[in-house]
Amino acid sequence: MTVTATATGADLQAGAASPSTTAEPHEKAVPKAGVPGDGIFLVGKDIQAGTYRSEGKNKYGCYWARLRDTTGEDSAIIANGNAQGPAIVKVAAGDRAFQTSDCKPWKKIA
Repeated sequence: MTVTATATGADLQAGAASPSTTAEPHEKAVPKAGVPGDGIFLVGKDIQAGTYRSEGKNKYGCYWARLRDTTGEDSAIIANGNAQGPAIVKVAAGDRAFQTSDCKPWKKIA
């Protein structure tokens, strides 16, 4: 899906968006700084392989999982955990995805 926004001259004078902005979901550069929130993120597409650190849980408990596929089956889990405090996880280049829920932001440290 492509989203295109076009601004008029009046919009540009008012500080609106540039004349033509195109966004392609999942076709943007892989974030280098960390994991962008809760969800399942494809390694090499949504996030980079590497070592990540979180300060731990937001409210209930910080769940994370390294996944070999995105089927949702228990057999897809390479490793997982429920961190109450700070956590460090090494996401390997061979992992298919990384899942996280209710964690403070994951920052790439290596």
